[in-house]
Amino acid sequence: MALPSNTSPVYTLRIPSTQKFIKYRPFLVREEKALLIAQQSEDPEVMINTLKSVIVSCVKDEIDADSLATFDLEYIFTQIRAKSVGEEVELIFPCNFCKDEKARVKISFDLTKIEVITPNNHQKKVELYNEVGVVMKYPSINVIQSIESLNTSDIDAVFSVVAKCIDYIYDGDELYYAKEQTQKELEEFLNNLTSEQFAKIQMFFETMPKMRQEVKYTCPCCEAENHTVLEGLAAFF
Repeated sequence: MALPSNTSPVYTLRIPSTQKFIKYRPFLVREEKALLIAQQSEDPEVMINTLKSVIVSCVKDEIDADSLATFDLEYIFTQIRAKSVGEEVELIFPCNFCKDEKARVKISFDLTKIEVITPNNHQKKVELYNEVGVVMKYPSINVIQSIESLNTSDIDAVFSVVAKCIDYIYDGDELYYAKEQTQKELEEFLNNLTSEQFAKIQMFFETMPKMRQEVKYTCPCCEAENHTVLEGLAAFF
């Protein structure tokens, strides 16, 4: 006789970068175990691969975790986690002004209300010169990993990563899609820009959307007003 099978509730969320609605379920015991094992491994690659695997399993619609922007993955996982473990999470914040051991404040956050914030000056379309410009695409979590491991003094490596985030180059009405160009051609295009023009592209990365929450609290010991900002998945767990 077949054993009874549990039916999970189904929820809906909107992917921040695309505004597309997707359906998802809470993660199950097997997926929670996988996350715990990945966390205990302390291997960033194992943790990221497990995170992507859990998201693909829990999302009911077809989804390519490798192509999603990092902040999309973080937001999707946060919402899945909220429906799986609990919507409330408590974090403890120290005072930034005094060293008293009791200078700690416990604050609760509703994970379902945390949003991905896009700065007002953020633009995916970057005008460079005359009628020439680029339209950028958000880096995946794999690209972000390569950025974090970069030696910023290695200019060729930096340009290689930037080239991977170009969606297409335009010259008036003429479009040159990055996927139809070689990596060498894209890097050569970037190398021919002035420092001022390249800085405009850098601004795309510096102002990218982030899962962000401002926190203000008063120290219970010295009564100083504290202000901090939580950004990214790791800050909330």
